[in-house]
Amino acid sequence: MENIKPVIFKLHGQKYGIDIQLVSGIERDQKIVAVPNSPENIKGIINMRGIIVPVYNLARKFGFEDIDQKDSQLIITRMNDMYLAVEVEGVQEIFDISGASLSEAPKIVLGSKTSYIKEVAKVKDELIIIIDIDKLLSEDEQKDMEEFVNEHNGIE
Repeated sequence: MENIKPVIFKLHGQKYGIDIQLVSGIERDQKIVAVPNSPENIKGIINMRGIIVPVYNLARKFGFEDIDQKDSQLIITRMNDMYLAVEVEGVQEIFDISGASLSEAPKIVLGSKTSYIKEVAKVKDELIIIIDIDKLLSEDEQKDMEEFVNEHNGIE
């Protein structure tokens, strides 16, 4: 496997990573505006330099309790030609992971609800789940998200 350089973050005590090439920024202290009747895992929206960006509730997606917004950070990513802010408990670090430290996810944990797992990194004594951001949303969620973004950015 090729070397990767992920942004490592925590969520409910577990470490995850997103390839830095897919990260547009890391934000803190953004006012998240709740949107009634928004898709299930959308926590709200933020205004990022004039662009309305949906905030995705990763904790809810993973079946965890919501995290406290005062402890959260937003990782701004590009997913299928649109911006998406992923709410996490905190960015830990960014570092190179050698291909030798990467493994495919065990087939037993892969399924329709976990297709976002790209690979697993073994770093020191920890396992880090590397997320494929383009597979984070189901097809239905992607469709809902595109409609949601288009409505809130004034696109018909």
